[in-house]
Amino acid sequence: MAKTALKRAIRTKQKNRCALSQKPLSEDTALFDTDRKKQKALNGIYTYENTRALDPVTHMERHGNLRIREERLENLKAVIDDREQMMKLRNKISNQLMAYQRKTDRLNEITIRVLMEQLESVDNILKARSRLLTKTVKDLASVDPLAKAALGVIGVGEVTIGYCMAYIDLNKARHASSLWKYAGLDKPSHKRYEVDKEEEKIKGRGGNKSLRTSLFTMASSQEKNMKGAYRPVYDQVKTRLSISDKIVSSRNTQGKLVEVAWKDAKPYHRQGAALRAIMKHFLADYWFVGRTVLGLPTSPLYAEAILGKEGHKTIDPKSRGWIY
Repeated sequence: MAKTALKRAIRTKQKNRCALSQKPLSEDTALFDTDRKKQKALNGIYTYENTRALDPVTHMERHGNLRIREERLENLKAVIDDREQMMKLRNKISNQLMAYQRKTDRLNEITIRVLMEQLESVDNILKARSRLLTKTVKDLASVDPLAKAALGVIGVGEVTIGYCMAYIDLNKARHASSLWKYAGLDKPSHKRYEVDKEEEKIKGRGGNKSLRTSLFTMASSQEKNMKGAYRPVYDQVKTRLSISDKIVSSRNTQGKLVEVAWKDAKPYHRQGAALRAIMKHFLADYWFVGRTVLGLPTSPLYAEAILGKEGHKTIDPKSRGWIY
């Protein structure tokens, strides 16, 4: 059954009501969602028996994606969403042109010209949206102590701060590791969507991809910036792993997971681990500084427990430029 026909049939079965909240469902099938009772990772597919229709907000609540923000953060999230949509559009056009250049697609001259013009237009809009995001974060820093504190860190820009402010709720994060889990940094990427076959459920949701992408961009910038506040973390982790005999799961040339010592893993794996360490250290500082300025409790052994483990030198966030 086609997706649209399935949505209509499910809506009728549910008497035009959301299966969970009982909110009325729109006549327009694009304005309500389908939800698999048995999840995709457990081989659940969209069938009449395994599908239910949900109101979009209820659907977000079900997956833990809904967050109610205060007005200024809601405005910030709107600016981020707007910029992300333009980025997706740019990538779509750019990929189409790349396919033509690689000769995997054939386009006529008119289509190529239209795509080139669209790409230029989208690039201009994207630059404007990025400037707006930068301005929004700077304006927020004039009234928000956490945003102001983060702006003092060398190599951390307004975009990264904006994503953290929009997505992270420090009231819910009891520990720095809570942010690592939220961003999907609490485990290796190949374990983010592990399935518990006995309980038939997914262990974890993989983390917030938008936040993780922003953090990765920041970490990559720190890698290239010798004066970056977190560059020492990168150097220390790469050096340590290059001589470590600790066994780790790593992908070989064929892309298969194999057990090897860190020193024998592919260089890009050690590089990725070092970038990941930057992201975790930054989030740990963000958590500690944020909870402090908000008057929320933090562990008195924070520095030793979070920054001092695994041989890392104990560091006060203030020494990295956090102003609070």
